[in-house]
Amino acid sequence: MFAVVLTITALVAVAAKPAATNATANKSSSLASSSLKPGHQAGPPKPGHILDLDWKELLPEGERSHFTAVAPPPVHDYRGEGGPPAVQAQDFNVNKSLDGATVRLPGFIVPLEAARGGDVNEFLLVPYFGSCIHVPPPPPNQIVYVHTGKRAGIQSIYDAYWITGKLHLQTKTTRLGATAYELSAEKIEVYKY
Repeated sequence: MFAVVLTITALVAVAAKPAATNATANKSSSLASSSLKPGHQAGPPKPGHILDLDWKELLPEGERSHFTAVAPPPVHDYRGEGGPPAVQAQDFNVNKSLDGATVRLPGFIVPLEAARGGDVNEFLLVPYFGSCIHVPPPPPNQIVYVHTGKRAGIQSIYDAYWITGKLHLQTKTTRLGATAYELSAEKIEVYKY
């Protein structure tokens, strides 16, 4: 289901946005890379301090060696494109030291509702762009449910964004997939490559 809505949303955005926007997405299909340096040290979060996070840091320390920033390959059976959608892996293991921290995390926005004029107030933040019906959505510990106090404008779902706000360990199940984190967004800004 996650992939179906993302694909439909992407198709609507392609029709409404100029081709230059789509070219921006091709620069980087994943934001979890060594070029993003974490902005914190070990230990509990300090009040008033914003942590720049990498997606790997959402995992418990013992699981980070298995992390890959690359989107999984499409999953097809003998029916090809006509086969069933890929299933989300159910991994809810989280980095407990991040609970209550104010963080800044880059990612791609997947609106949970039809975004009229690009305005959203709740969405999923994911580490890579391009999920379709045959690419499994990231596991719950690699998806963040984000909500804002009011509608926020986004320019394009093809662009990456920095989301800043208070992060909590909170599982949530949406029609697009399950999440292991919740973030109350205070700031949404376009990610600069």
